[in-house]
Parts: sequence; structure tokens; C-alpha cells
Amino acid sequence: MLPDKQSTSDPMPTGLLKQVADVLEPFLVEHFNRSLSEGLVPSVFKTAYVTPLLKKADLDSADAKCYRLISNLSVLSKLLERLVAQQLIDYLRGAGLLPDLQSAYQDFHCTVTAVLKVMSDILRAIDNGNLSLLALLDLSSAFDTVDHEILLRRLEVCYGLQGTALSWFTSYLNIRTWFLRCRAS
Repeated sequence: MLPDKQSTSDPMPTGLLKQVADVLEPFLVEHFNRSLSEGLVPSVFKTAYVTPLLKKADLDSADAKCYRLISNLSVLSKLLERLVAQQLIDYLRGAGLLPDLQSAYQDFHCTVTAVLKVMSDILRAIDNGNLSLLALLDLSSAFDTVDHEILLRRLEVCYGLQGTALSWFTSYLNIRTWFLRCRAS
């Protein structure tokens, strides 16, 4: 189920990785299990290649604000992330810790279901003769502004993560490296 995308840090093309997955599987399982049991993310999995791309072709290429940064991690790093994300979602669902109206990471929920809920609430309020007000906030780059210490504390206090699991997330968030990759004009 891996996409065919790859990063400069990948040792082999993703297509080839898929072809030999059955041979590599025991080694990858051992590697991922060791990461999870020790609560440590390998540093090579925390190295990204960042490519700045112009948001629109007609923008000023000399203005840094006109670029968006595309961060690429290795395919194996993304695979480990997916594994952990699925385990975390399963834990949160099983413990009843996801809000009822959570749309992200929920089966059969998406932005459409979130919009339908908001519209339903507004229409219900209007039908009841109440005043409705809608304030919108763009959180598309919100993760870039999250304080890691606060996030880790919330994972511990609000969601019950502790021990090795919390150590894994701490390792995941800390001491990340990146390299800027510029394309020739």
C-alpha cells in the first residue's frame, strides 16, 4: 500500500522495495518492533529533505514568503509513522478518547461530514429563532506551530500515554534534521 513516492534518502527505489517486500519483511518488522519496544526512533528516520517550491508560477522567486516547503522523509520512516498512527488511533478509539464529532482519522468521516454537522447546527439554530455566527480559522499549517513539550504533556495527561510509548513520541519529535534541496533553474 506504499505510494511510489520516494525521498533522496531512500536507499532503493520504492518500486523495488515493494517487489522484494516479502524478503525484507522480517527485517523491517524486527527494526520497527525494536524502535517501538525501546521507545526510540532511529535518527535516519528523522532526517528530511526539504524542497522549496513556488506557491504559484507568477510569484516573485526572490521573496521567501512565496515558497512552500515540501518535506520528504524516507519511505521506511513513513511506513513506521503509519504503523504508529494506526496503533494510536486504535488505542484512542478503544479507550473512548476520541471526541464524538472528530472527523479526521475516523472511518466514514471527512471534511464533508464536518461541514454537514456545522450546517445542520446553523440551520437548527435558525429554525429555533436563534442568531448564528460562524467564525472560520485556517489550521492548514497548525502542526508547524505546535509546542512539542505541550503536545507531549497532553499525550501523557489527557490521553494516558506513558513509559515506552511516550518515550517513542518524545524521540520522534526531538532532534530532527533536514537538508535543503534546491533545484537548478
